[in-house]
Amino acid sequence: MADPVVGPEHPIVVATPGERSSHNLQFVAGLTGVGLVLTGLGAFYNLDSRSASNAVTAVTPTGQPWTAGDQADYDEAHRLARDAAIYYTLGGIVLVSALVTWIATAPDDQYVTVQPTIAPAPGGAVLGGSWRF
Repeated sequence: MADPVVGPEHPIVVATPGERSSHNLQFVAGLTGVGLVLTGLGAFYNLDSRSASNAVTAVTPTGQPWTAGDQADYDEAHRLARDAAIYYTLGGIVLVSALVTWIATAPDDQYVTVQPTIAPAPGGAVLGGSWRF
């Protein structure tokens, strides 16, 4: 006789994905939010730097001497570009940290074992089951 498909020796095992805790979700969401804010600040400083740089840059020679005001504008554009690079770097680090945290804290799958049972009853049978986590 063939082996039964389901029985005490051949239980039904169902895998269910694990659930993240609310603390874990809040932590990863917080990291992602901070990373996006820092990256947004980088974009702000980058655009501000570009505007300051365009104010100093001439397409053709102007024949005008370089003034202390021009130097101050140039220095401001350079400072803003440096700040943009810092914020982009920090934002990228925090976003990568959020991604690594999301992957590293992934919950394990849970496995449920189901044991179907059948019992004779008057006029037929009763089908039931039990399971454990």
